[in-house]
Amino acid sequence: MAPAALRVKFLLAWGGLLLAKLLLAATLPLFGDEAFYAWEARHPAWAYSDLPGGIAATIALGMAALGEHPLGLRLPTLLLGAALPWLVWRMARRIGGEAQAWRAALWSLPLPLLVPMGLLALPDALLTFAGLLAADAMLALLAHRERAIPTCHFVQLAFALGLGALAHYRFLPLLVAGALGVLAAGGWGLRREPRLWLALAAGALAWWPLLHYNLGAEAAGLRFHLLDRHPWQFQARGLAQPLLQAIITTPLLYGLLALALWRGWRRPAVPGARFLAVAGGVLWLFYAAFAPFVDRARFSLHWPLPAYLLAAVLLPGMLDEARYRFARRLAPWAAGLAAAGTLAMLAALAVPASPTLTARTAGTALYPDNFAGWPELTAALAPRVAPGDAVVADHFMPAAQLAFGLRRREVFVLDHWNNHKHGRAAQLAAWGYDEAGIAALAPGRRAWLVFEVEETPEREREPWLRRACRWFEALEPVAEVPGPGAGKRFWIYRGIRGEAGEAGAACTIRPIAAGAVQSAS
Repeated sequence: MAPAALRVKFLLAWGGLLLAKLLLAATLPLFGDEAFYAWEARHPAWAYSDLPGGIAATIALGMAALGEHPLGLRLPTLLLGAALPWLVWRMARRIGGEAQAWRAALWSLPLPLLVPMGLLALPDALLTFAGLLAADAMLALLAHRERAIPTCHFVQLAFALGLGALAHYRFLPLLVAGALGVLAAGGWGLRREPRLWLALAAGALAWWPLLHYNLGAEAAGLRFHLLDRHPWQFQARGLAQPLLQAIITTPLLYGLLALALWRGWRRPAVPGARFLAVAGGVLWLFYAAFAPFVDRARFSLHWPLPAYLLAAVLLPGMLDEARYRFARRLAPWAAGLAAAGTLAMLAALAVPASPTLTARTAGTALYPDNFAGWPELTAALAPRVAPGDAVVADHFMPAAQLAFGLRRREVFVLDHWNNHKHGRAAQLAAWGYDEAGIAALAPGRRAWLVFEVEETPEREREPWLRRACRWFEALEPVAEVPGPGAGKRFWIYRGIRGEAGEAGAACTIRPIAAGAVQSAS
């Protein structure tokens, strides 16, 4: 197919996918982690207990541009996600012709994992963009290594490395994979280029805010990502990670991408191809090898996504070779299955955008718990809360959602195990929103307490509720707020900060009966 026709085909597919993401971005309730990053955006900093400051900064920019609306919050992520296929095009253009570049860009579109990563305000879009931008810069350096190298490529590399350092701790495996790719591609000769060392130094300097934070916070972030989050004990179910990757990426496309990396490795005459193959292959194998030892409690299937995009750059070249005629025959089926997978991912994300659809999934594994119930909770609490009232949640996620929904910077949080499990306890303490902050509230201040019912086992609910008695008295039940389909529930209480110290003995608190609602006073 002619390059012009391929370009039109790509632009139509890319534009349609972007439009679908825009509609979802404007209608989806906030994902729990998105809400916390938006809360961090209200407290500008270079680094936080869970992440560097990059995603919070992009959210702040988006909300400054479009206001405190889900679309505003997600706008930078949408733009970063939309740029990824163009970076694939740019890299493919460096190692092949224009037609090959448009085909590579087309192959990057139907990756189902790109839908949430290029839609929700999560750090992976920034991380992947930085990784691909750095890979593109290195391709340019490898292509010019025998000639004068324009300074702009070194500037691009420094910028990409800085973005990656501000995106996530998981940029480090990308750095290692990229370095091995450069060495495998014969890039050792670049060591004599002073501008390369300046770019690397700039990239290394970008890690200073994260290091500085950890030095001043007893290594809270490093402990969470390297120790607390991962069991570091063999778990047999982790061996299924490649199978799960193949399913979610769609099996035929997964196989073709793996074959493209293998073929790229076997093309030493094309330094760029070998660089991409080694960088992508090392990252792919790294996550597969460590899957049995690391965190399985949180969604992590998106971690190898940058490797798949690097493989997409190599895929058209592999399909053009005569020895891979069988792969060329499979390619239309792979593209169709991957497109179906992408549409299925869009449909899955459309469920939480509709309260009716969400309600129909209540009680099943398909219930979008991390999206559901927050608008209903905010709507129930907003008319009741006066400007001087304190708002207290039982754990970080409803607190973050209320901070966004009520447009509040200050929301207090009880010492729930979820805060520690997700690495947010240290950040809440740094802001003064933990129980130490509650203890410092002025006596007599009215407070509204919110408990997410299902987050605490039934046998532990009454003891957990009584934890609020440490700080508040005259606690009264106000409402039980169900999410769509009653798939989750919240209890709202009203209380008064005790006159001195802990309220304790004078306080009683009980679960709220289903449907119990008081006035909005």
